[in-house]
Amino acid sequence: MEITEEKRWLTFLSRWMFLLPLPALLLFLSIGLLVNASGNAPIELSFMIAAAENPLGLHLAGLAIILQWGSVAVFFIALARLFRKQFPMKSTFLSATGVGFFIPMSAGNLHWTASMDLAKRYSIAAGDEQRELLQQIQMTVFQIVESRIDVANLFWGIGILLFFLMARKVVPMYIHVLYILSAVIMMVVFFSNLFGFTFPFVLIPVFWLATLIAHISLGIVFHRKRKEAALFEEAIPERNV
Repeated sequence: MEITEEKRWLTFLSRWMFLLPLPALLLFLSIGLLVNASGNAPIELSFMIAAAENPLGLHLAGLAIILQWGSVAVFFIALARLFRKQFPMKSTFLSATGVGFFIPMSAGNLHWTASMDLAKRYSIAAGDEQRELLQQIQMTVFQIVESRIDVANLFWGIGILLFFLMARKVVPMYIHVLYILSAVIMMVVFFSNLFGFTFPFVLIPVFWLATLIAHISLGIVFHRKRKEAALFEEAIPERNV
């Protein structure tokens, strides 16, 4: 890869990596608003209560899901461009994996459309109609959202594996360990839903912690490598004198 092209993608990634944690923080905020609005109510009911009393949490949750998987899609596609000369086949698969994240992004849109519609209907319904709406959101919206998030879990594991195979010699191993840990957790989530065994929920905070630390650490690595590429590029005319 030409130095100018490498520098361009390193510059982009060194900045993008520090933006990746922001959708996760927005997701935490939306969950906090939903929990605050619904108290100890089940998750299906919390959506209904939140829409009736404070729909901001539900809107933010949809936005956070779209931004979360959209930012990961850009991350994988940019990595594929960075390594496309050295690993043309693997980078092609990584790009395809990145594009695949548009599928789970649509789960966020469901929160803006189907979930909000059912929740608003719930707020003006009573008795048996409310119970019927709860069943609808559990059997339709939640299952659709969960299936699309499962796709994200699978693609995350595949993408991280491809990244490790391409960058294992240029990225510190502790960053790979953090990413692989997060990928393993997401694959466990995927297979738990596929085969029906219980997933230990305590691993979800571990996933987020490992992933966010890995993002920030990789951003620092890319920033340093961008500066090294810039210095090397400036030194070329001097060597040619």
